[in-house]
Amino acid sequence: MKVFYPLFETTAIQEKQNYDKLNGNHYYPAVYDSETNYLVMDFIEGKTFFECLAEGIPIKPHDIEVVDKGLQYAKKAGLNPSDIHLHNLIITKEGNIRIIDVARFSQEKNCTQWDDLKRAYYRFYQHPLFPKKIPKWIMYTISKLYRLYKHFTTRERSG
Repeated sequence: MKVFYPLFETTAIQEKQNYDKLNGNHYYPAVYDSETNYLVMDFIEGKTFFECLAEGIPIKPHDIEVVDKGLQYAKKAGLNPSDIHLHNLIITKEGNIRIIDVARFSQEKNCTQWDDLKRAYYRFYQHPLFPKKIPKWIMYTISKLYRLYKHFTTRERSG
């Protein structure tokens, strides 16, 4: 069950509409019930990509390809995948990939976050000398620096 604070009821409605468009596809959790402030959906047991990096669990190129396929499915369903980050990607116990938190998939802006993560994966993570276990504090620091970078480069382009 995902519960939304009153200020985020619009987000709950939007997320439910986005999950409806995804039609219970195997890349995404199914929603069984909803109201303006909650969603009842599949519980996905597994590790987020973030947890995998923090614990040294390998993320394979196949996992990246599966995320790409899931995002392509969302695009074909008329959505615009946004806010794709390490906490929204899960590897299940069976080794399947699930994508969660699709509330922002209906935004119109072009989000490059997944492309940027993929580029870092292939450029750095795949390098044989790159550590496969990364402390959380380092990942949080990189995330904050990335957001700052995106904020300032977006401002420069629009301003």
